[in-house]
Amino acid sequence: MHVNIPHWLTLLALFVAGLLLPVAFAPVGWGPLAVPLLAYLFYQWQCADRPVQAWWQGWIFGCGMFVSGVYWVYISMHDYGAVPVVFSALLTLLFALFLGLFPALTGWLSVRFFSSADRVRLLLVFPAVWVLIEWVRSWFFTGFPWMNLGTSQVAWPLAGYAAIVGEYGISYLLALSAAACVYVIGATARARIITLVLFIVLWSAGQSLRQVEWTDSAGDAFKVALVQGNVDQATKWDPDYRAQIIAAYLEQSRPHWEVDVMIWPETAISAFYDDVPEITAHLDKLARDTDTDILVGIPYRDQATQDYYNSVLSIGSAHAFYHKRHLVPFGEFIPLQEQLSDVLDFMGLPMSGFSRGASTQVPLSAGGYLAGLTVCYEIIFNSEVIQSLPAANYLVNVSNNTWFGDSSMPYQQLQMAQLRALETERYVLSATNNGVSAVVDHRGRIVGRSPQFRADVLRADVQARRGATPYVIYGNYPIIIFLSVLLGMLVIRNSR
Repeated sequence: MHVNIPHWLTLLALFVAGLLLPVAFAPVGWGPLAVPLLAYLFYQWQCADRPVQAWWQGWIFGCGMFVSGVYWVYISMHDYGAVPVVFSALLTLLFALFLGLFPALTGWLSVRFFSSADRVRLLLVFPAVWVLIEWVRSWFFTGFPWMNLGTSQVAWPLAGYAAIVGEYGISYLLALSAAACVYVIGATARARIITLVLFIVLWSAGQSLRQVEWTDSAGDAFKVALVQGNVDQATKWDPDYRAQIIAAYLEQSRPHWEVDVMIWPETAISAFYDDVPEITAHLDKLARDTDTDILVGIPYRDQATQDYYNSVLSIGSAHAFYHKRHLVPFGEFIPLQEQLSDVLDFMGLPMSGFSRGASTQVPLSAGGYLAGLTVCYEIIFNSEVIQSLPAANYLVNVSNNTWFGDSSMPYQQLQMAQLRALETERYVLSATNNGVSAVVDHRGRIVGRSPQFRADVLRADVQARRGATPYVIYGNYPIIIFLSVLLGMLVIRNSR
């Protein structure tokens, strides 16, 4: 039964619900809160008379969701990018308003093309369209899958489905749970009991699946050390401080050279590889003398093309590079740079010009096993992470989260690293400049974490893994195809 309340009050409630949704994510992590909040949006969509009404409801909800979910973009631009405060606030707001268009589109499509004559739209259409639009957001304009619902469930029962259906499958099960909550409002007593039983079965099965292992241990555990330098962003790229920064990393590393793998974070060496041959030669000697493999973040310049990359160098038993493939728009490259150059100059936006690494790169050898590498932002793209699998025995992500200050961003990124561990059943080693550095085991549990904003060395034992989960084998294709076919069948049914 729909209660008549003022339209403006409904929109305000939707905005507040959207504002609260990030509470389901790290660092608070109240995952189940996402169910009633999304259920409220679905309820309003089910009551919507026209597609445009559902559009505005979705947009208001989405704006609230992303205003509180990605506010840290302001910190990056203003505090560290030197963009004036007005433009930083304006661009952050515009970014949130743009991202709000995706939930808006979800509502519009659902109401425009599917009849509300029965509960099919609520139970089947809303969850399916929501997840497909999440997936579109993961690649549209290079992609931004931040705040995908599945990520919020890392510590909760639905995470048990990660190894089978991945992040988008979890998003679908959560959205389906939200739709079921709305369904019981006007359902018969019998329907309510059946819905409750199915809800309990769904979540209980997820908890049981968390005990299932699809992969095996590979050999003996090995020792790692993640070096967190806590280098100030203001001095990180200053050539006058380069020797001091490298000396600090070496001093931090000195007591730990007996480990099997030493990891320095993204751009720990803030100079092109070919400009600092004496530093890499020194690290190579240390690696050989101590029988330690080193993974270190360092920019690489191709002498033939003069293209340069955000890279990770492997030193020790192998000498090889991984070049970052998925760059951050406006952070590492400028989309439509020629067309937007005047506007960007006026706003004072810093320019970057990294090149993309090859789409397919082999894992790097370190510690006697193969490591699947990602740099910072790449860890949020599950379809790209699994490209190194099942060959890779563990995963490494190096990052520099200094850009985002004391915000929720580093914790949300770590939460996504936990989900990658659950999807792949691989340890994930997350080495960052100032936190949160962490070691996540193959069940998504944090087994060690460095304090934020402090120089630290995190040591842990890591178990290499072999084999593949169903998600690694099939990726996102099964859930995307299933939802697409489902909606296609419902469109045909509705047209008849």
